[in-house]
Amino acid sequence: MSVADPMTDDAPDPTVPPVPRSVLELGGRLPETGAERSFQDMVDTAETADAYGYARFWVAEHHSSHRTASGVPAVLIAHIAARTERIRVGSGGVMLPNHPPLTVAEQFATLQAMYPGRIDLGLGRSVAGPVRPDGLMEAALRRDPLGAAEFPERIDELMGFLLDRGPERHRFHALPLTPRPSSPPEVHVLGAGEGSARIAAERGLPFAYGHHLGRSKCRPAATAHYRSAFRAARAGGRPYLVVSVNVVCAGTDEEAERLALHTSARLGGPYREAAADTTLSPAQALQVARRTLAENQVVLGAPTKVNAELDALARRSGADELMLVPYELTGAARCRTLRLAAAPRHTPPWEPRGRPTAAPDRRLTH
Repeated sequence: MSVADPMTDDAPDPTVPPVPRSVLELGGRLPETGAERSFQDMVDTAETADAYGYARFWVAEHHSSHRTASGVPAVLIAHIAARTERIRVGSGGVMLPNHPPLTVAEQFATLQAMYPGRIDLGLGRSVAGPVRPDGLMEAALRRDPLGAAEFPERIDELMGFLLDRGPERHRFHALPLTPRPSSPPEVHVLGAGEGSARIAAERGLPFAYGHHLGRSKCRPAATAHYRSAFRAARAGGRPYLVVSVNVVCAGTDEEAERLALHTSARLGGPYREAAADTTLSPAQALQVARRTLAENQVVLGAPTKVNAELDALARRSGADELMLVPYELTGAARCRTLRLAAAPRHTPPWEPRGRPTAAPDRRLTH
């Protein structure tokens, strides 16, 4: 069964093409998986996404976590872009309060110059690390206690560097950005609530809504707020909404549920932490895993079921693009989910490195 929100909308309109799909790679790993294997898993997943026609492949920023190996997005993006050919590669995201805007602008301008037209810069404002009562993570990363509060101003500063805007938006306008590619990377604002939606809307930027973050963190009203408050930054500009969603796809619904429950049991989460001092019976452990799946709004099942629920989520949210987050802890499992989720929508994959099974479609949709 699926633990995502019930689908209450009408049947799909066959005259409306499906929205593009992309991938967010969280760098998840088992505790016993070494760093070298973790990075190869990311490359394998990216190559699968590239071969099966996904539009983008984003990597996250996480610090001091034994569950992930994704702490330096710019380095990972350079490596992944070199190993793929068609797919856009970017950050989901760079936590801007952790970095000087000029440094981020230089990194992503360099990436865009190296891989023209393929680089995305997703920007968030969380600390991207464990929350500690002593504030040690914030102190190690930010040093500036106002970093999060100044997130909107830091976006303006970064956009000023990338777009060479004047002093009305950018206090360091006298400093040229080097290198300056012929076009800037595509910038998105990440978030799960109305505040982030407003920041994106006021600047005329695409908004990546974090549905995958879970029921307790995301605010569905943010998507409508983004569209209603949107102000185009250029002629013809329009809102563009990306919605991320946790997915497990397997050969059967039962197998997908079993795999998703196993992942939830390994991930833990607030429900397991609340019972950390208690030895759970098998029935109790299963209940905790199911509650974790429900909290994380995981879409799971065989390909037909998963695709129907993803398309319904796109219609319900008004998404212009869906970003699949494979709810898996190994590269092989993430590749399986991406292959099966793409199968009903996509022609047989082409082989990378100039060895297509058929003439590749160079568009960014599938």
